[in-house]
Amino acid sequence: MKPIIDNITWDRIWIIFHISGLSDDSVVYISDISGSFSLPLKKSSDNPNEYMLNITNPGNSCMLPVGIYKLISSYDKDHPIQAALSDSGKISNYNRQFIYFHSERSYRVQFSDKEYLKIKASDVRLKNLPPIKKISSAIRRTRYDLAKAVLRSIYNIQYKLYHINASSDTSDPYILLMSDQSEEIGSNMAALKNALIREGYKPHTALRSVTTKHYNIFHWIHTLSKIAHADFIFLDDHSQTTDWLTIKGAVITQLWHAGAGFKSTGYSRFGLPASPAPKSGHRQYTYGIAGSRKIRHFFSEVWGINDEKVLPTGMPRLDSYLNEKHKDDTVKKLTETYPLIKKHLSKHLSENKKIILFAPTYRGENKKNAYYPYDKLDMDRLYKFCEKTDSVILFKMHPFVSELVPIPDSYHDRMLDMTDYPDINDLFYITDLLITDYSSNIYEFSLMKKPMLFYAYDIDEYSKERGFHRDYRKNVPGKIVETFDDMITALDQNDFEYEKVEEYISNNFDHIDDHACDRIIDWIIRGNLPHQKDDS
Repeated sequence: MKPIIDNITWDRIWIIFHISGLSDDSVVYISDISGSFSLPLKKSSDNPNEYMLNITNPGNSCMLPVGIYKLISSYDKDHPIQAALSDSGKISNYNRQFIYFHSERSYRVQFSDKEYLKIKASDVRLKNLPPIKKISSAIRRTRYDLAKAVLRSIYNIQYKLYHINASSDTSDPYILLMSDQSEEIGSNMAALKNALIREGYKPHTALRSVTTKHYNIFHWIHTLSKIAHADFIFLDDHSQTTDWLTIKGAVITQLWHAGAGFKSTGYSRFGLPASPAPKSGHRQYTYGIAGSRKIRHFFSEVWGINDEKVLPTGMPRLDSYLNEKHKDDTVKKLTETYPLIKKHLSKHLSENKKIILFAPTYRGENKKNAYYPYDKLDMDRLYKFCEKTDSVILFKMHPFVSELVPIPDSYHDRMLDMTDYPDINDLFYITDLLITDYSSNIYEFSLMKKPMLFYAYDIDEYSKERGFHRDYRKNVPGKIVETFDDMITALDQNDFEYEKVEEYISNNFDHIDDHACDRIIDWIIRGNLPHQKDDS
């Protein structure tokens, strides 16, 4: 029996081919029609007849190159797999367009089924831009391209000058902690910096906020000099600099803050607003880090790199978080600083009395327009619940949200805005219940083995606009409520589906200890990588 493609579906950036007539050990390849490009498709873990193609990374840490492709099997490499689709008369229904670069370009995937299934990948400039926008866009591109060309030349000169006389001594590498998102060092990076110093290294920093600030040429020359010197570069988020600067001779590691978030970002939302271009700085990562092997494929999807490049070291910020002395010192500091917290912790709590932390993510596309719709909260009813149960609520809004929490003056005896407090992890020690939505803060909080409640009032809208790169309803470690009434009911009844927490921990953590930084230093800087088991 010859293999036949009898169905095609899409899951965001994944094309899923249902192919009948193959043995269980068959391998399916995507190959260009000339045969010069060939990569195996990923086999679905849910259905042995489904083979999956990620167009943003078919296995080479790049987009599926522009070209025309066929599918072939290890069963018969000489003949492309034919299609027998139920709606073959509407093969164009499977076509997709992914718009990027300020809606000026489009990456397209198109199908035809004459003789055999052909997949055409193309990247085109959109022609429907109005003349004024075309002129404005061209001027902007020319100005930016010129500035970037000058900076690239400066970097290349610095790189050559440094490496002519560079020492071959690997015991004292140049380590650069770099951020384009903030002038303050982030939690993962701060933890790693402390560990590096403790181990005798001398890390350098290059911290900027290029999305909100402009820096002069002297600043850029100084920063490029550091990048040119670097043997190891650690990033804490997306770096706009790496989008246009090809970094040479450095091991680049992404220390992204999201332990195991749900919301789609990076290449997992390719073609949606704020998604990266086909070629971006993510492609330059030598490594990224994650909490476990089981979830590393979520991270590799976001960055458009292969699974084996994501190392399950654990998050550096957990090193202090899981340290008992740090916990005791932090709780003491909180009680000394905040009388409301001290008053409540000093009480003998019954089952209903709680310190509740309300910590959702932001709405809006980015830092500039971030907000949270406070009209989704009934402060009067929340306060009455606190009175009835002798509880308190701490609000910790996302740092991007600038609007203050609208707590009435008369409610400050049971409600406290902690948004300006620097580290949300500190608050987890004293929290009895976390209320959140799509935030990655559940990652650390789960290790406290306390209940969570997910107030996802806009789950359908959020899913369409932001997207999830794993099933939100099946994977959150707690009860989901979609209305404020249901949230109050869950609070009244202590109904949080707590049993989901243990399963979440087992899936998301290979290590529950305070040695994540030690693993990063040993595996990446010292080069002692462990054997990588494929659990993705």
